[in-house]
Amino acid sequence: MTILAKKDPDETLLEHTENALKVFKSIKEAYPETPFICGVSDFWEHLFYSIFFHDFGKAASGFQRSIYGGEKWKYRHEVLSAGFVSGLEYENQSREAIALAIITHHKDISYLREKYRTDSNPLAKNRYIEKLQELTPNFEELREIQQKIPEISEKYLGFELNKFREIKSSEEMVDSYTNSIRPYKKKLDNEELTALHGKYGIFLKGFLTACDHLASGNKYNLLPGIEDMRAVYSFSELRKTQIKALETKGDAFLTAPTGTGKTEASLFWSDANQNQCKSKRVFYLLPYTASINAMYKRLQKDFKDPELVGIQHGKAMYYLYRSFEDEDYLIATKKAKKVKNLTDKIYRPYKIATPHQILKSMFGIRGFEQNLSEMSNALFIMDEIHAYDAHITALILETLKVLKSYRANFLIMSATLPSFLRELFKQELGITTEISFTQAELDEFTRHKVSVLKGGILDNLKLIQKEIDNNKKVLVVCNTVSQAQKIYRSFSQKVHNSALIHGRFILRDREEIESKLDNLNLLVGTQAIEVSLNIDYDVLFSEPAPLDALIQRFGRVNRKGWENKVIKPVYVFDQGSEKDKYVYKNQELVAKSLELLSKENILGESRIQTLVDEVYSNGYQGSDLASFEMVKKNFSTYHNTIVPFINEREKEDEFYKLYQSVEVVPIQFKLEYLEEIENKRYFEAMKYVASINFNQYKKLQHNNQIQIDSNMIFVSVEYSSKFGLLLDSDESIKGIFNNDS
Repeated sequence: MTILAKKDPDETLLEHTENALKVFKSIKEAYPETPFICGVSDFWEHLFYSIFFHDFGKAASGFQRSIYGGEKWKYRHEVLSAGFVSGLEYENQSREAIALAIITHHKDISYLREKYRTDSNPLAKNRYIEKLQELTPNFEELREIQQKIPEISEKYLGFELNKFREIKSSEEMVDSYTNSIRPYKKKLDNEELTALHGKYGIFLKGFLTACDHLASGNKYNLLPGIEDMRAVYSFSELRKTQIKALETKGDAFLTAPTGTGKTEASLFWSDANQNQCKSKRVFYLLPYTASINAMYKRLQKDFKDPELVGIQHGKAMYYLYRSFEDEDYLIATKKAKKVKNLTDKIYRPYKIATPHQILKSMFGIRGFEQNLSEMSNALFIMDEIHAYDAHITALILETLKVLKSYRANFLIMSATLPSFLRELFKQELGITTEISFTQAELDEFTRHKVSVLKGGILDNLKLIQKEIDNNKKVLVVCNTVSQAQKIYRSFSQKVHNSALIHGRFILRDREEIESKLDNLNLLVGTQAIEVSLNIDYDVLFSEPAPLDALIQRFGRVNRKGWENKVIKPVYVFDQGSEKDKYVYKNQELVAKSLELLSKENILGESRIQTLVDEVYSNGYQGSDLASFEMVKKNFSTYHNTIVPFINEREKEDEFYKLYQSVEVVPIQFKLEYLEEIENKRYFEAMKYVASINFNQYKKLQHNNQIQIDSNMIFVSVEYSSKFGLLLDSDESIKGIFNNDS
């Protein structure tokens, strides 16, 4: 009987091994610096042996019977596979490393210690010996495969390996748990860390997992990046920042106004920093889901090959499912999973993601070894870096410092980054290159006339109505959802081509609103419109906010005004609502911003950096400073506790607390949601999900407005497709919900 690695379709052990080694060959070509980064000169030999033996335990007769339709085999094939390192003629650490990579390629050390601990559990030891005997019926075939090592290593590694003595029977195999996991864990507990507890172990585990998973998905080569980015964006004339980006090697800052071709410049930079075989992975990081989805769609179109670009954020699976939604649910789900799974592997050369996707790896969450391996020598484009609070900014900075030790390069982009933060990033990351326009060049992009108006937004509704009556496309930005709902209520009956956008809509309605954002007479929103949404309005009315946030709001008006030298008005009210202090805790920044803007008229683009620096002349203050310094102080100690082969389940909880949001379903959709769940139509069920922050959740819980069913939180709160969740007790708004659902 031929040893099978898997069924449907049949794939023999030798076929799967060779398929995984095809991926290995592609990874070796794509990541030539790995031995130098991890400090192990014969790293590729060790990885070859890890892959070669990773599934040998599947030869056990019980496992083979289960593949051929028998009862489930209740053991781990990796525990047996790792025993074949007995034949390796290496020193102990190398054998231990290869065994560890094999034994943990599906389950981590914590899981194995709990269920397969042969060093102190007689029952587990006897079970291991019993399962080891199951290899005997198929050992002749295993010997034949072992004898192919010189030939196969020549084919995939590039030279013959001869550091292996053939294992002829299970009696010659050592207990891999006792000989690899126990010493590794003991050294960890005694703080006697070795290379195996660092990059060496990370790369070994990460690349083995990638080879196994990609081979199982019938993908045997990593896709290379774009051959010539200049051919993709064949503009007749390039902007100065784009020319400089094409010439810049290494890390850089790029500062440019919204709408001046930063995206193309960043991709030109990635081209300039590629290696000869175009194998460096490119991560384009953005703060918000809507902008990530838009960039994903755009690059798929620009690159003319959807396989090259992947998307990673918390709701990526849902977004991908929606792109296949015209098909049968099961087919659409299967396609979405396939696209997502390949994106999560080291396969696609370009990934559009949130910074949370790279922060994950710093918390030791399952799969972090593969993620970090992929990110070695990668190119990171950090867009809209100004959009994060002090806590996340510090986490990003510390994460980039770790990635620098993996020889990654960074392009950090913003239209409004305070100089104190730029200098901090430059100093900590050793960035010396700045790509920007001169003052005169910047002023060519001037497009706004700014006015600070007395009073609050509710006092000036007639002024807003006047602009609408003059056929202007009007944008109104509030600081809180409740205020935005009030303002929209004032206009929704009178202005038919209008919409409200904020973070408390269910996914179905949020998508519907986002699909028509640029075609409205009136859009009322919150900070949701500040970053990366490709919208263009004629006039802005905004509640007061810190200057960098206001500049982002201004950027949604008259985006291409410089082309025809058109100036359009942006208005900022000098009073906000009572709840603004919870959104912008440092109200001094807001006051200082208004004071400076009140002295401006035509807001020259070259003035913006000066004004932002004046607002932030003292850097972070108060709770922002405390939060930033806390991360800076504790990060390295914390990160140094993360070691390969062990998933940090407790730290996973800590990571997800960073999101500070809770997914809920409005009570009116409970039956629809539960019906979709019952029918296993999970992505259809997600359409009814909205997000609220943790404090709002606790308040609803306190008021007995929470129900939990089928692991979902249902909130007894009124909901409207036009207004979203109404969490605040404004009866004047609630009254219209009865006529609008």
